[in-house]
Amino acid sequence: MTCSAVDPHRHRRHHRRRPLHAAVPALAAAALLLGGCASGGGVSAPGPPESALQMESLINLRLSPEHSQWLIGPVAVLASAEEEGAFLALTDDAAAEAFIEEFWQRRDPYPARPDNPLRETFEQRAQVADRLYSESGRQGSHTARGTIYVLFGKPPRTDYEIARDPRDPPIEIWFYDGERESGLGGEPPAPYYRFIKRGEVTEFYRPRTGIERARPVRPEEL
Repeated sequence: MTCSAVDPHRHRRHHRRRPLHAAVPALAAAALLLGGCASGGGVSAPGPPESALQMESLINLRLSPEHSQWLIGPVAVLASAEEEGAFLALTDDAAAEAFIEEFWQRRDPYPARPDNPLRETFEQRAQVADRLYSESGRQGSHTARGTIYVLFGKPPRTDYEIARDPRDPPIEIWFYDGERESGLGGEPPAPYYRFIKRGEVTEFYRPRTGIERARPVRPEEL
């Protein structure tokens, strides 16, 4: 089967993000609304999902390994630019833990209840993603497939297609066509997402550039 690529940049932010921190590059991202999931009004959140995988931009090196990469993956799609900047400016784990608690409280759809179903769904899916999609030392929920899984749940249908470039393995496709239920960020998924394993990590599929295609293919690459 052959599918045209879903543009992962379809949710463009209406403004460019300000620099998050002197040591962190600015990250241009898209606009998603958390909709009714945020208490006290909607929280505008960045995307597209692949922006959430730009690890160098989202790591707070002042924090312990347990907290330093908290923003990577689906959290970066839910967080606003202001929240990202605030988290990346934190200097100790106690402040990070308090920040994370407040982050989820702002998104609690039922603040009068002791539970937070949005956070619980997020954490349950993240555990599954960590089990299924961890690779090359990267936490599964921080990968491309893991991010989509956490945001939108298990795809109703999956398939593969042959890549155009002979150096590439088959492209994995997750179909959400017909899925109308909103994801954790307040919007429904795209009709489908395409992934490819290049090197040791499975990433969002992008065709190779013309320069890359022009290079002769060595036998060991086939």
